[in-house]
Amino acid sequence: MSAMSAEYHPGSEKSEVRPMPSLDEVKKYLKSAVEMAVTGGEEYLHSKVHELQKNINDYALKKLSAAIPPTYKVIVTCMIVQNTGSGIHTASTVRWQPDEDMTASYVFHNDAMVVEVNAFLIRT
Repeated sequence: MSAMSAEYHPGSEKSEVRPMPSLDEVKKYLKSAVEMAVTGGEEYLHSKVHELQKNINDYALKKLSAAIPPTYKVIVTCMIVQNTGSGIHTASTVRWQPDEDMTASYVFHNDAMVVEVNAFLIRT
């Protein structure tokens, strides 16, 4: 009986399999993104909205990308409006696999602004 040597084949190692986070976990990531950017009783400043949105989107995308399986794509949107007491209505619609794909939203408001951040996690 001859001894067989083990050969290394690139790509044969097992990659880490990350489970899909729960809806509550995804919402926590969105909430933490808003809390990171809106740190207190900020006033609504139109000149700062773009920077706030970028910070929220980038932070949420980074956290979600690290938490989800690599077979998913992530879309993050953020809406910031001045809180004047008027109503705000948003809606979205998608065509996807409800047993695999996910959407989550988080809404923050204070006396100055309303922030809505949404994430769409889509299996590729």
